[in-house]
Amino acid sequence: MSHYDLLITNGRILDAETARDEIADVAITNGKIERIDQDIDPANASDTIDASGQWVIPGMIDTHVHVANAADLGRIRGLGLQMVAAAGATTVIDLGGSMDALTAGINARGSGVNVGSLGYLKPGETVPEGRLSPDMILEIVGTALEAGSLGIKLWGGYYPFTPEETSRFIATANSLGAYVAYHVGTTETGSRLDGLREVPSLLGSSGRVHVAHINAYTRGSILPIEEEIQEALQIVDSLRDQIVSEVHLARPNFTLGKCDEDGNVLADVVGNCLKLRNYAPTDEGIRAALRDGYASTVEETRTGLVLVTGERGVELFDAGNTDVPMSFPVNGAESAFQLTAAKNFENEFIIDAVGSDAGALPRNVNIEQAMRLVKFGALEPLEMVLKLSLNPAKMIGLSSKGRLSEGFEADITIIDPDLGKASHGIVAGELIMLAGRVVGRGGTILTTDRGVAAVEATGVPHETVDISKAMMYSGRR
Repeated sequence: MSHYDLLITNGRILDAETARDEIADVAITNGKIERIDQDIDPANASDTIDASGQWVIPGMIDTHVHVANAADLGRIRGLGLQMVAAAGATTVIDLGGSMDALTAGINARGSGVNVGSLGYLKPGETVPEGRLSPDMILEIVGTALEAGSLGIKLWGGYYPFTPEETSRFIATANSLGAYVAYHVGTTETGSRLDGLREVPSLLGSSGRVHVAHINAYTRGSILPIEEEIQEALQIVDSLRDQIVSEVHLARPNFTLGKCDEDGNVLADVVGNCLKLRNYAPTDEGIRAALRDGYASTVEETRTGLVLVTGERGVELFDAGNTDVPMSFPVNGAESAFQLTAAKNFENEFIIDAVGSDAGALPRNVNIEQAMRLVKFGALEPLEMVLKLSLNPAKMIGLSSKGRLSEGFEADITIIDPDLGKASHGIVAGELIMLAGRVVGRGGTILTTDRGVAAVEATGVPHETVDISKAMMYSGRR
């Protein structure tokens, strides 16, 4: 008779790949799901979790977080790793981070989650100033892979390149088998609908890319919001064979308040947010928005970062010499709802996943907001699991994750449907979160074959990912 390391009993098992939706037990041995059945004897398990009345889903995978920022947001290494685990995530992808910061964070305050990172591209810091030749771009992408990153992230809304350079970065990442994500915007367009309109020309007929947070481009900056939503959906659906995408569901966005020596905001995103409410795109505009409660910055606490506005927000903005995180309540429920639930004529979701764009930022609400959509009737429970677990796993090419079936890795999230929050997080059969309290330690870095040597040198456990199996390259199978 088998003896199990962990037994989860009486939970509602939800698996999008098999369409399983039943009350059953899950038995785990050596980090893998050994058996799913009813009435498994608890006497055969070393430990047991009673999941009566709760939903048991494949571990939630967040394909858009920020836990390894080079600027070390929050100044506490690993803060974001704690916050994503507390929210129920078991695997996260940092869209624009530093491998050094990631390693330091795991060593300092790792929470047991699996984490991969995309190298961020910032002129003067990770790439040279000025125009970039094809050979320089090839070297930049290769260096990111050799450092252990899964690929690269283009931050068009903050550090835009020319359309030609942007297209070259994407094509080069594709040719090297690297993952590539894009916050839209070039020197010719902004972090708005016009930037999304530019994507087809950047990709041509063969380019592949992850377009980040589609709802960030439907805030009514160019057209009425409803018209922007519909056009965004048309663009994404027309590129279905070339892109993957996600939507974040939190109302506040996050951006960077840094201004130049003349007081002008540097980030296109901040300028857009200020202009939406008729504030000047300057440091004085930010101060006015903070005092009015429209803008917020963040302050560090023992458990994470919290939003701060008013005079205290102005004090923090000035103390940081404008170089501080900023937040504006610009992500409307209308766009989040429609973009998350929209399907095409084949009855397939147009936007692949829900991603928080959070991590160290205080808006890790994927599960809470997705559960609200379920209660509202916009998503069925299994569709929620598709958006939170299965599709994100496919987006990255994690063939052993995102599924709740025998033989797969025992990465599991348990949700309390009454509270609408995750109650347990389990990675490789080990409990990492209990009722919002993080109990996991360390972590596993996701890397490619080219990054193995660099990651091994850090002493942090790693898992090798074959990016050729990522959805943008392998298709939606």
